[in-house]
Formats: sequence, structure tokens, C-alpha cells
Amino acid sequence: MPRNSTPKKKIPESEADESAELATAFALASDGELYFTFESAPPPGRAVFVGYALRSDEVRKFGVGGLLLWALVQTLALGSDGCIYVREGFIDPEGRDVFRGFAATPEEAARAAEELHRVASNVVVEVFARKRAAA
Repeated sequence: MPRNSTPKKKIPESEADESAELATAFALASDGELYFTFESAPPPGRAVFVGYALRSDEVRKFGVGGLLLWALVQTLALGSDGCIYVREGFIDPEGRDVFRGFAATPEEAARAAEELHRVASNVVVEVFARKRAAA
């Protein structure tokens, strides 16, 4: 089991059919997993992370050190939307963005890293091209 003591939650078939409000496309969690969002049912047998976003005032209150300590005992995930998600059951979900995602296979995680690298490089090229054009 990973260093976090909370087991990864499996979503029952009946709940997996519910349409979820998705706040982000993927999240990198402190348990070392990359989670992709799902709209209907996650692939069979995949670990699932359901979390709720911390508010900006909470992030400031905890600070980097506090969040790192929290991540040692409880799974936190950084979403591609910039939000920090806390596993459900550990904070009041009322009014918070929700993330529901399934764990990527090692192959999927490698492919996602390749795509992110490609996209990030294109963004950098575009930013510099616009800066040169504006000068």
C-alpha cells in the first residue's frame, strides 16, 4: 500500500453511471498516481480518487509546509486547473469543486507526459513569437 494510509476508493457500478461535474481534466496526487477524469464509468479495476477543492484562503492558511505535511498522511491532488483537491470525507464538500478521476496505467501516464511536454513547448514558442511581434 502507498505511504498514505487511506485505501483508494473503488466506485460501485451504480454510482459510476452518474454524470459528474468535472472541474479539471487530470490531477497528480500525493499517492504518486496520475488520475484522469471520467464522465460515466471508469475503466474496470482502476483505482478512483474523488476529492474536493481547497479554497484559496485555506491554501494560504496551510501554506506550503502545512500542505506538504498533510499530503504525508492524506492524499492531496493538484488538478490541471490549479486547484488542490483533498480526498472526500476529510473536508466539507459544500460549495466546492469536485474532481472524480481514475488512475492512469504507467503507459497512459507516460503518454500524458509526452503530450504535456509537446503542448508546453508549443505554448512557449507562441509566447515568444507574440512578444517579438509586439516589440
